[in-house]
Amino acid sequence: MKKITPKQYATSLYESIKDSHGEELTQRIRNFLLLIKKRKDLKNLKKIYQAFIEVYQYGEGILSAEVITSRELSQKVKEEIINWLKKETKRSADIKEIIDPEILGGVIIKYEDTIVDASLKNKLNRLKESLIK
Repeated sequence: MKKITPKQYATSLYESIKDSHGEELTQRIRNFLLLIKKRKDLKNLKKIYQAFIEVYQYGEGILSAEVITSRELSQKVKEEIINWLKKETKRSADIKEIIDPEILGGVIIKYEDTIVDASLKNKLNRLKESLIK
């Protein structure tokens, strides 16, 4: 039996349920789980779930981003970051806020393969390097 990757499982699940509702949706998910059990891939369920979240977000045009700050952001700043991400990526954004006092101030935004580092710690390090040269 050929090995199926978590991403292949996730893509198949997304394609099979994206237009389903109610009992049909429940049945398709049940069949999917039975398939995973039959193929003895239950040990990969967490990886399949993580891959499904990525496939789902991509398919629905949702961007997942981490926003790292030294303190909690106001709702207004969160909305500004979400709007900036939407403008940059042409996708709606779902942000996960992480508090890290070590960045001193500013913000670090991570999404897809991109890191935007506008932290005070980074700016101070760059200033220090330029003064040493």
